[in-house]
Amino acid sequence: MTYQSPYADLNTPNRFALALKLASQYHLDVSQIMFTYLKVAEIYLKQQPGGTIPPAIQRKIDDQFTKTLQQLATGKDA
Repeated sequence: MTYQSPYADLNTPNRFALALKLASQYHLDVSQIMFTYLKVAEIYLKQQPGGTIPPAIQRKIDDQFTKTLQQLATGKDA
């Protein structure tokens, strides 16, 4: 089975709807969600050529993004 990212919509025109949902869930601002995702993804995507994100890389992005959101939600520095 192919990995399905819970954050896939952040890479589509539907990004605001998902960011709004995550902002509510983590008690953060929508802009924090979107900026955090971009900063986390940037680390991994700098090393990836082309426009597609391999499932293994997406899983790493998702894992780090989840950890970072949890840290932000509890007031710890990410």
